[in-house]
Amino acid sequence: MIKDFLIINCTGLNDSIALKNDNKFFFKKLQTNLVKNEILVLDILTFLKENNVRINNKLSIIVNSGPGSFSGIRIALAVAKGIQLVNKVNVYSYNYFLLNAAPYLDQKMRIISIQKTNNFYYYSEGKYNEGFNFTIPEKIISSSWKKKDSIVIVPHETINDEIFNNISQKKLKIAQFNLKNIEILVKNNLLENKLIKPLYLS
Repeated sequence: MIKDFLIINCTGLNDSIALKNDNKFFFKKLQTNLVKNEILVLDILTFLKENNVRINNKLSIIVNSGPGSFSGIRIALAVAKGIQLVNKVNVYSYNYFLLNAAPYLDQKMRIISIQKTNNFYYYSEGKYNEGFNFTIPEKIISSSWKKKDSIVIVPHETINDEIFNNISQKKLKIAQFNLKNIEILVKNNLLENKLIKPLYLS
């Protein structure tokens, strides 16, 4: 079970790092448009030092795989894997579809989590059967994603888009960015630890 962890969230939106250690949670917003590994490494080392945390094999690293800035995500993954090689830590990933869905998992209902990228909408569907399983994100090209008895989660900037006009206001939820919700993903075994790579939506 993952107990203490460092979160690296560098997708070009809400770039930040966070830390859970001894049941305490720390958060730091980063400058946007990270272009060098060295800048991110320095930010992480400073952040850990400020909070009296050392990197060891009891600390896991959790990276946002997207969608978002491909270069930012690649830098975050490279830094995480570098730390993994040196310190033998475990590396996991999550994505915005899962992070946005996390607060609603306790309702054990079908969840449709939506992201908009390059003017296209994508969705990942979560079904509950003694635990949640989410589909690989797919581009929305028809109305087949609209299903009864589903919670639909959308980013706040898209809430008034026409595509959501016929969805009940009770079922339509606005995604809230909160890295503390990673703990919910940990509890529900929804982190990825194999073949971690940027989530590329084409």
